Amino acid sequence: MIRLENITKVYKMGDTELHALDGVSLHIKPHEFVSIIGPSGSGKSTLMNMIGCLDVPTSGRFWIDGVEASKMTDNQLADLRNQKLGFIFQQYNLLTKLTALENVELPLIYRGIPTAQREEMAKKALDRVGLLDKIHHKPTELSGGQQQRVSVARALSANPSLILADEPTGALDSKSGIEIMQMMHDLHDEGNTIVIITHDLNIAKQAERIITIRDGKITSDIDNRGDMADATNVKGSDIGDSTDGKAADLDADLKNAYINNLINDNTGGAE
Repeated sequence: MIRLENITKVYKMGDTELHALDGVSLHIKPHEFVSIIGPSGSGKSTLMNMIGCLDVPTSGRFWIDGVEASKMTDNQLADLRNQKLGFIFQQYNLLTKLTALENVELPLIYRGIPTAQREEMAKKALDRVGLLDKIHHKPTELSGGQQQRVSVARALSANPSLILADEPTGALDSKSGIEIMQMMHDLHDEGNTIVIITHDLNIAKQAERIITIRDGKITSDIDNRGDMADATNVKGSDIGDSTDGKAADLDADLKNAYINNLINDNTGGAE
């Protein structure tokens, strides 16, 4: 599904080189539910950009669904994103002048899907997230949770190989955050590959695999299938202070590694 081999990303700022990713190798299999966690400056956003085909590495190689993307042009990357990936963003990234239906149709327009077919696909996606009755509402007429559900529907509309979610609950209240994470679980149960980028340990603990990144390097890769937290146990953005059942059993190694990341983090780095 996703394979990265010795990926580096170096940004130059005058005479200074910033190593945002430093020799990252990673394999995510089809149908996995993975969280990538790290504090500000850890390199998690740069890693997300690689996985999401939004950037190319300084060195190394990576493949998405069997297609090598390392040396693609911007146009080729755009085509690959449109064909293979569905994105969910913290701030929703909806166009305010368009209705929910029209926002969900956008990736289908770029695919060249005929009007009647894409409208049907968009309605089906909105129905999956419980917003069929809101298809003609604009974002300003929807709550934050409803806007994020439109974002989820947009990600689902073209049946992508991978759903990539960047802090999907970060701008939501606790109730809406629980609903969105339950949606992530439901999508995974349906066979979708899910990758969540987060700084929130409570969110990360809901995935079946937790990858921690610090200073551009993967510092831990934990199998969490025996300890996955229930979506109903999300407490917002508290880092590692949940004592709810299974979630607490995971913390011995993961929490210590993550807290050490926070203590030693250089917040001037590339997120």
